[in-house]
Amino acid sequence: MEKILPKKSLGQNFLVDKNISRKIIDSLDIQSNDVIIEIGCGTGALTELLLNSKPDFLVSYDIDQRAIDSVKKLLASSKYKNFEVIHSDIRSVQISDIVKKYNLNSKKVKVIGNIPYNISGDIFFWIFEQCSFVEKSVIMIQKEVAQRLTAKPKTKSYGITTVALNLIGNCRLLFDVSPKCFYPVPKVTSTVVEIIPDDKKYSKINFKEIMILVKMAFNQRRKILRNALKEYINEKIGNEQIETLTESISHYLTQRAEQLTVNDFIQLYNVLNESKK
Repeated sequence: MEKILPKKSLGQNFLVDKNISRKIIDSLDIQSNDVIIEIGCGTGALTELLLNSKPDFLVSYDIDQRAIDSVKKLLASSKYKNFEVIHSDIRSVQISDIVKKYNLNSKKVKVIGNIPYNISGDIFFWIFEQCSFVEKSVIMIQKEVAQRLTAKPKTKSYGITTVALNLIGNCRLLFDVSPKCFYPVPKVTSTVVEIIPDDKKYSKINFKEIMILVKMAFNQRRKILRNALKEYINEKIGNEQIETLTESISHYLTQRAEQLTVNDFIQLYNVLNESKK
């Protein structure tokens, strides 16, 4: 495996523990008809093992051209030909385009990656917003960020990412990974998480529209929702009309964002958007 000097500007911490690499791959439960998207191939720690698991096809993305060149060199003599390594920022990639490019028809993809801590939020929303194309994701992130995904209401960790995840599916924290498993050694522990979209959840909502309300609520999380959502309410129904909806939403508006469950946010959104000025 060719050595690449990590770039701090890209948040690179390369996984160097082969046992952890295998454990991550096993968590994805790869089948022979699976199409895999790898986010950040890096030095190829996961890439080669992914191909050894014999998926139908693997497409790996990395924003660092050095990583692309390194993995291509690593796999140059590989017996596997069912893969492509692409120099691109995954955040600009549409999964629907991948499905069309590789003639996947209605097949869903599986996503895997060791995500730089500084873009973990972007990557999660990249998955959430395209969840109808995703069967399963196994992602390694900072432990603190992972804990937010499964946080409960009325806790400090409960926030925008928690609600977003639970709007589209379910998450499990699989296992922690020691800083010693990376080069360079980070200052924090990592956690591997499993995210499985649930069409019974995401098919019933307009994810992007609900998230406008959720983000506005949490951006002023110390305020009760009547104040935090003042502009949103005025746009939807007019603040002068709020009293007509008192009975149906008053119990939400006197609480803070962190006190509402995911279902509460859905109900609040529905009431405000089904009402007219």
